[in-house]
Amino acid sequence: MRAVLLALAALLVSAGPAAADRFSLTYDGVGLGFVPLGGVTVDAEVTEERYDITATLQSRGLLNLFERTNLTARSTGAIDNGVVRWRSYDLDHHYSRKRRVISMSVGENGVFIRTIEPNYRLWGDPATSEEQRSRSRDPLSSMVAMSIDVGQTRRCSGAYPTFDGRFHYLLELAGGEIDDFDDAGYEGEVLKCSLAYIAVAGFERRDAGRRRIPHGEVWFALMPDTSFAPVVRIATPMSAGGATIRLDSFRRARVDVQLTSTP
Repeated sequence: MRAVLLALAALLVSAGPAAADRFSLTYDGVGLGFVPLGGVTVDAEVTEERYDITATLQSRGLLNLFERTNLTARSTGAIDNGVVRWRSYDLDHHYSRKRRVISMSVGENGVFIRTIEPNYRLWGDPATSEEQRSRSRDPLSSMVAMSIDVGQTRRCSGAYPTFDGRFHYLLELAGGEIDDFDDAGYEGEVLKCSLAYIAVAGFERRDAGRRRIPHGEVWFALMPDTSFAPVVRIATPMSAGGATIRLDSFRRARVDVQLTSTP
């Protein structure tokens, strides 16, 4: 408690400026180059010290014929010298007339807490271990970490251990090509990276399709006045063609906050 009070006191008496980047992004998902699959909305607030990001997905078109999906996920965490340290992750997923709610968090003592309703009957072979969970981020935090790393270095490199409540996998960036982009409200440079999805644990035999996802591509928006590079496009090859999540609208607001001393 004393440490918390000291931290609050330090915040209240500080007088330096702080800035927050707020992004509101929407994407369209298409398969085979033209078949509508769904829409994605991302709202993110990022400062030098923290982030809060919410993503929603709603299926439509062809995807609704197989599995109607409505998903909302939120992640929060701290940014420590450019390193993303996730704190909480909440998922509410409606699919095929079912619903699963997942809540994960990391406490001050480093203990990992997970609530899943309804719980899984099978946890994979092998199941994700405690050690693997402890060194992973949630899916949204992994994307934030990628965006910050790319924004700071302008390079496609690094592996991002990720745990979504059952599956543990690596997301790896490689390659790298800078190109110009002008669409959906964003005009500027983008960094085109190859994206690999590597299944590690938590998978069953019936999850073979998730184990062997071909390498895809992800594009990050490079802006000169922020270290956060949001995603503008993700493309993943599939056996029957390809799936692409492409930017539909891009809005950014930079908010400067002046912290003043209090008695």
